[in-house]
Amino acid sequence: MLEAGRLEQILEYLREKKTAPINVLAKRLYVSEATVRRDLNELERRGLVKRLHGGAILLEGASQELPLYMREQQNSKAKQAIAQKAARYIRENQVIFLDASSTVMHLIKYFNSFKSLTIVTNGVKTAQELSLSSHRIYCTGGLMLHNSSAYVGDYAADFVRNFNADLFFFSSRGISEDGRITDASQEETYIRKVMFRHSRRHIFLYDHNKLGQTYCYNLCTTDQIDEAITD
Repeated sequence: MLEAGRLEQILEYLREKKTAPINVLAKRLYVSEATVRRDLNELERRGLVKRLHGGAILLEGASQELPLYMREQQNSKAKQAIAQKAARYIRENQVIFLDASSTVMHLIKYFNSFKSLTIVTNGVKTAQELSLSSHRIYCTGGLMLHNSSAYVGDYAADFVRNFNADLFFFSSRGISEDGRITDASQEETYIRKVMFRHSRRHIFLYDHNKLGQTYCYNLCTTDQIDEAITD
């Protein structure tokens, strides 16, 4: 398992149990205790956990989001397959909202097949990668969340309200068994809700690991979206 996948599983365990002994994590992840210690050191360096003798605890109020560059490595083949399916909804001259998720970023290469699109995103890295295209690219600006490289806040939301999009491609941290699409970030959920209200069609992209997962903030429900695309 890649480091990013292990770190996410450790955080998931800590969210549920609050504390985690190294030997328990090693057995759960099928790795050595030395590997778990290195992973916990990395999470502590990022301000997510506090190391204790023989284990770690989840820091109260700490950001529980893995950095974007780590999430990009997770389930990349699944995300590529999802993006390929999602690309069939794109048409020439559309106005498109993209959130800042790593899943939606996999759509970018498919825009090269079109000559004239208007794309609005709150993703810093998403906008950077789109800058090489010939399309009209708008980035919201606003307060930047460092872990997710996403612009959030009222400034970003007000910018989004200037547009009416044909499509909104978005992802989120989890989809519950009863169909609630949820996320751990209040700020990103807020921006997604604004994009949702100002778009005609809503296309939710998610890999299978998000099924059955429920986080703090509700974005929408599956009966409110037009398409849900998974691997």
